[in-house]
Amino acid sequence: MGELRVIGRQGDSKVVWNSENAQEVGVARKVFEEYRSKGFTAFATTKAGRKGNLLVNFDPQAEEILFVPPMAGG
Repeated sequence: MGELRVIGRQGDSKVVWNSENAQEVGVARKVFEEYRSKGFTAFATTKAGRKGNLLVNFDPQAEEILFVPPMAGG
Protein backbone atom coordinates (compact mmCIF):
# COMPACT_ATOMS: atom_id res chain seq x y z
CA MET A 1 0.00 0.00 0.00
CA GLY A 2 1.22 3.43 -0.90
CA GLU A 3 0.13 6.73 0.54
CA LEU A 4 0.32 10.19 -1.03
CA ARG A 5 0.03 13.06 1.45
CA VAL A 6 -0.35 16.71 0.55
CA ILE A 7 0.45 19.46 3.02
CA GLY A 8 -1.71 22.44 2.15
CA ARG A 9 -3.24 25.62 3.51
CA GLN A 10 -6.50 23.82 4.33
CA GLY A 11 -4.68 21.00 6.13
CA ASP A 12 -3.39 17.65 4.95
CA SER A 13 -5.08 15.43 2.40
CA LYS A 14 -4.31 11.82 1.59
CA VAL A 15 -4.65 9.35 -1.31
CA VAL A 16 -4.00 5.64 -0.69
CA TRP A 17 -3.34 3.03 -3.37
CA ASN A 18 -2.50 -0.64 -3.74
CA SER A 19 0.34 -1.01 -6.26
CA GLU A 20 -1.38 -4.13 -7.64
CA ASN A 21 -4.62 -2.26 -8.39
CA ALA A 22 -4.30 -0.43 -11.72
CA GLN A 23 -7.31 1.81 -11.05
CA GLU A 24 -5.98 2.99 -7.68
CA VAL A 25 -2.51 3.54 -9.17
CA GLY A 26 -4.10 5.59 -11.97
CA VAL A 27 -5.93 7.83 -9.50
CA ALA A 28 -2.78 8.34 -7.42
CA ARG A 29 -0.72 9.10 -10.56
CA LYS A 30 -3.30 11.69 -11.67
CA VAL A 31 -3.21 13.40 -8.25
CA PHE A 32 0.61 13.31 -8.32
CA GLU A 33 0.74 14.97 -11.74
CA GLU A 34 -1.86 17.56 -10.72
CA TYR A 35 0.17 18.74 -7.72
CA ARG A 36 3.47 18.66 -9.64
CA SER A 37 1.89 20.93 -12.28
CA LYS A 38 0.93 23.36 -9.49
CA GLY A 39 4.57 23.64 -8.37
CA PHE A 40 4.39 21.34 -5.35
CA THR A 41 7.54 19.34 -4.55
CA ALA A 42 7.28 15.58 -3.98
CA PHE A 43 9.45 13.40 -1.76
CA ALA A 44 9.40 9.62 -1.41
CA THR A 45 9.61 8.83 2.31
CA THR A 46 8.80 5.94 4.59
CA LYS A 47 5.94 5.83 7.06
CA ALA A 48 8.59 5.48 9.77
CA GLY A 49 9.69 9.03 8.92
CA ARG A 50 13.00 8.30 7.22
CA LYS A 51 14.41 11.02 5.00
CA GLY A 52 13.04 11.02 1.52
CA ASN A 53 14.29 11.41 -2.00
CA LEU A 54 13.03 14.04 -4.39
CA LEU A 55 10.51 12.63 -6.89
CA VAL A 56 9.83 14.09 -10.31
CA ASN A 57 7.83 11.09 -11.56
CA PHE A 58 5.18 9.05 -9.81
CA ASP A 59 6.50 5.82 -8.24
CA PRO A 60 3.69 3.32 -7.58
CA GLN A 61 6.07 1.28 -5.39
CA ALA A 62 6.75 4.20 -3.02
CA GLU A 63 5.69 3.59 0.57
CA GLU A 64 4.78 7.24 1.08
CA ILE A 65 4.90 10.33 -1.13
CA LEU A 66 4.83 13.67 0.64
CA PHE A 67 3.99 16.88 -1.24
CA VAL A 68 4.99 20.28 0.07
CA PRO A 69 3.59 23.49 -1.38
CA PRO A 70 5.73 25.88 -3.42
CA MET A 71 7.61 28.46 -1.38
CA ALA A 72 6.60 32.09 -1.69
CA GLY A 73 9.23 34.72 -1.16
CA GLY A 74 9.01 38.38 -0.69
